[in-house]
Order: sequence, then structure tokens, then C-alpha cells
Amino acid sequence: MSTSKSASICFIVCVIHFSFLSYLAKRQFPNVDEIAHLPAGISHWKFARFDLYEVSPPLIDLISSSSALLSSSEFDWTEYRVFRGARSEFTIGRTWLSNVKTKSSESFFFPRLLCGLLSVGGCACLTCIVANHLGYTTAMICCLLWCFSPSILAGGSTIIPDVGAMAIGVATCAAISDFCKRMSIETSLKAGVWLGLCLLSKLTWISFVLLVPLIVLFIRILVFHYRPAFNGMFILRVFTLLSVAVLVLNAGYFFENTMQPLGEFRFLSESFAGNERLVNEPVGNRFRGTWLSNVPIFVPANFIEGIDYLRMEVENKYWSFLDGEWRFGSWPYYYVLTTLYKTPEPTLIAAAMGVYIFMVGWWRGLMKPELVSMVLLLTIPAAVCFLSVSWQGGFNHHHRYVIMIYPPMFVFASLLASPMAEQVFSRKKLVAMVEDSHESEAANVSKALIPWWAVWRRYHWTKILAVVLVSLSVASSLRVHPYYTSYFNTLSGGPENGWRRLGFSNIDWGQDILEVDQWLKKYPERRPLVMDIDYFGMNGDLFDVPTSLPPQLPLGASINEIRRSITETQWWIISVKKLYNLPDQSGLQYLQQIEPVERIAYAYHVYRIDPLPPEESSSPDEPTP
Repeated sequence: MSTSKSASICFIVCVIHFSFLSYLAKRQFPNVDEIAHLPAGISHWKFARFDLYEVSPPLIDLISSSSALLSSSEFDWTEYRVFRGARSEFTIGRTWLSNVKTKSSESFFFPRLLCGLLSVGGCACLTCIVANHLGYTTAMICCLLWCFSPSILAGGSTIIPDVGAMAIGVATCAAISDFCKRMSIETSLKAGVWLGLCLLSKLTWISFVLLVPLIVLFIRILVFHYRPAFNGMFILRVFTLLSVAVLVLNAGYFFENTMQPLGEFRFLSESFAGNERLVNEPVGNRFRGTWLSNVPIFVPANFIEGIDYLRMEVENKYWSFLDGEWRFGSWPYYYVLTTLYKTPEPTLIAAAMGVYIFMVGWWRGLMKPELVSMVLLLTIPAAVCFLSVSWQGGFNHHHRYVIMIYPPMFVFASLLASPMAEQVFSRKKLVAMVEDSHESEAANVSKALIPWWAVWRRYHWTKILAVVLVSLSVASSLRVHPYYTSYFNTLSGGPENGWRRLGFSNIDWGQDILEVDQWLKKYPERRPLVMDIDYFGMNGDLFDVPTSLPPQLPLGASINEIRRSITETQWWIISVKKLYNLPDQSGLQYLQQIEPVERIAYAYHVYRIDPLPPEESSSPDEPTP
């Protein structure tokens, strides 16, 4: 395929991607976190303060809320609380939501579009990187995988910062790769700016930023073979890069409380507060009274306090759900499984083959150092962040926490369509291996028995396979359109059974509430209603419809206990997240004994609960299997 045609296809795919994001931005209800992100972003502009949503750096919120400043959304700022741990952003958002109810989604459309542009920009950046090194045919594969990734479509159509932070991370890796090759003032300034923006987008990137000097040194020695790689110039340039990054970070916080002495912080986590907590307050500072107390911190106070709050959550632990099991704490392999569950199988296969192609190609010297540098800089930070999130413990809730793993995965998958793949799997190499045998007759027989997939080299079988796999990936993603948040691949049971695998934002985060509203309007006769949609406890109040909560029963209880207690048919709308009891607690797991009569998207089950006939109402329940 010609370069111009491939480039045109990439452009069209990006336009389609933005169209999908725009459609999702219009039809989806604001999820649980968005309700807090919007007032937080507006408060950043309105008050030049960053107390709200301090666990998330402000860049994405500043970008998304810039359009909301012109809207008619009015928040009650009297609920703004500045003491540590208040999480006032949720109180403010919840109060606003109780007033506007289902109309709240209108205020999120334009902020979501701005975040959608970040996803398009990240895709364009990654596509150009691949095109420069491997050509536009290979880049087209990468572009398609990004634009139709269910996780990116789900996150890119919200104002949650994960996809935007991932896009900025791609640009940052490109800038640092250039810095590794040409360690000049220009490249150090450029890389520093992007690294600062990376820090401003999401706290997850901190683990990468701390390792930047080592990663740069590693690449300069191992890839570019610079000797000496570590000298005074290296120290000066890296120092310049990090200094610019810190400057950009402070500018993103409007220099609020920069240079605050360490002893003046009010920490919540035991790691930072220690035993030096204040009387009647859950805050403290283990550094107070030490020689570190007067040391100024060169980053904004709210950035440090955001790290402290996340650390406190890890220490406190929360309930986590995986494969039908609740655990107080976490699993070290949780995010490995979420990636396997929520990524199309063809993408995983192509990425695995791409890793092999990369390793063999690098070993054989088939790749330019610039390409190796770029792939490593996309992979190492993503792997470091993935491992840091997996090992920190405390709780496992959201697959989107490790979404940064996708750009390197897409690059590896696209290698299957590259000229390098043809060389790695070439027939010539296979024949040469056979001819090295001293048994010529056996060699001739072996030539005739060369696998069919090796003979296909003349037909570029690797490209054919890449096209087949990316087509299957796109089809797997589109199968759940427009319910990308609830996507699960076929081997994990599909979106119909995703609630048996994962919970929280992996299946239902409130994004399909407008579909519940449509159902209620379509069936006004289906009353009385019992509802638990697990959305700030609002249930029927969100739709101005009277509802009651479902009774909770201990594990092993029979659904007949409910049917015996009612005198008329009831209609229940239940979030699929509620269908497993917490250990030793009452819940709604008894609903698994019956099949829902209807499903609203993949997030809610509709049950028809009929009363028991009089002749059965007095009979004992059958034992639950």
C-alpha cells in the first residue's frame, strides 16, 4: 500500500475515533468520578486553588473544565472544605447532582470533547512515531488498535485523566528518546516540558520520572553505545531536563504553596505522619522537629499531599473484587488479569508475536538504534508504572489505572506488519538453517517440508496475519458498541458475564444510567420498583420515581424468602456489581438463583419478582445448592 493511501487511512481512522468519542460523550451519564472532577477543575480556575481532587494532578481537569466555565453549571461552593481528607469535590458534585439529576450529563459534553482531542493527539503522535521508523502500513495497524481499543474508547470519552495522561506520556517518551540521541539544550528543554506535563497529568507517572536518569543512561549505553555515557555533560543536561520538569509542574499548580517547608505539611498516611499526629486530628508529620523540618519542598504542596492521600488509602485498604471473590486488600496479579480480560484476544496475540519480533530483530541487528530507543522508552515507563500499581497493595479497583500499558502493546502488535517481521520469519533463514545440516539428502527433504506459513513469505504472510488480527480486534470491540466500559473479551466470558470477573469501573461506573431512565419511561406500568443502581445512593431520586431498596440476605438464603414477603409483582433494577455478597455479610447474591428478564446495557439486570402462590407460601424453602 502506498504511503499516501496509508496516511489517508490513518487520518480517516482518527476522525472516526473522535466521532465515536463525541457520540459516547453525548450519550453517557457522568460516572462516579466525573461528578467530582468537573467541580474540581472549575475550582482550579475560579479560585486558583488545588485542594479539590488533590489525588489527581490538575492538568486534565484544567483542560476539560475550561469549556465548562462558560456553561450555566452552578456549584454550591459553601461545601468547599479545605481540611485534609475531606474530599469536598464529591460533596459539591453530589449536591449539584441532586439538583439537576439526569440533566447533569449536558454539562459534560464539551469538557469530554476536549479530553477526546487528547486521545486523538496521542494516537496521532504514536502513529507518526511508528510511521517514521517502520512506514505507514505498519503505522496504520497501530492507529487502528488505538482508535478501536475498548479501554481507550471508554476512558477517552470521559473527563477522567487516564487516557489524557497516557497520550501525554507517549509524547514525553518521544521527547526523551530524542534527548537520548542528541543531548543538547534544545532536546533537554523539550523533554523537560513534556516530563512536567506528564507529572501534571497523573500521579502514576511519578515512578517513571524518578527513574528517568537511569533509563536515559541505560539507553545511551546499551542502544547508542556512547562512550563515555556518564560525564559532566550528562549530569548537566539531565539536571536541566529535571529542573524544567519541576518548573512546569509548579506552573501547572500556579505556584501555589511551592517551597513550603516539609515540617508544615499535614499528612494523613502513617508513612509520612508517623506517630506525630495532632490531638483530635487524623493528621501529623513525622519530619516535624527533625533537621528536615525546615527543608523547602520544590514542588507544590497539593502535589505532595496527593501522594500522601494515595498512600493513606493503600495503608487503610479497601474491599476488592476478582473472579467472584471479595478480598480486603489486593492481589499482586490483579492487573495482569484485568489486561487479559479487557483486551481483545487478537491484540494480545499480535502483541506477543511483536515482542518476539522485537527481541529477535534487536539481537540480529535488524533495527535502527532510534527505533530500539523509542520502543524501550514506551515500554520501560509503562512496565514500571504497571508494576508499581500492582505491587503497592491496599486495593484493586480499576483497570484504567494501568491503561498506559496499551501504547507499547500497540507498537509491538504493529511490528507484525513491518518489514522486520518478514526478515525474522523469512524462508531464507529457515532454508539456511536446514542447509547447515551435513546430511544433504535430509536437507532436501526438509526444504520440501518447510511449514506453509514460511512459504507465504512471498505473499507477506505476516502482514496478512496482522490485518486479520487487527480486524478481529476491531470486530471484538465493536461487538459491545456503545458499551465499551463493560467490555470483556470472549475467553473471559464476554460482557454478559463481566460482572462475574471484575467490579467497580470495569463494568459499571454509572455510565449507562440514561438507559435506565429510558427504560423507566418506556415501561411506566412496571411498578412498584425496587432499585439499587449503586450511584451515590440516589436510586429513584435521580429519576423522580419512587423506589425502595432491595432486602439484603445472608449467603445461602433463598429468593423465596423475598417472594413470600410480597403481595404483588415487583420490578427490580440492580447494578451487576451488587450480585456478590461481601464475606460474612448480607447482600443480593440470592438474585443469582433467578435469571433477569431483561438487561439494561451490561451494567444492570432487571428482575421480575412474583409473590409465591398461596399453596407454596407456607412450604419450607428448598436447600440452596
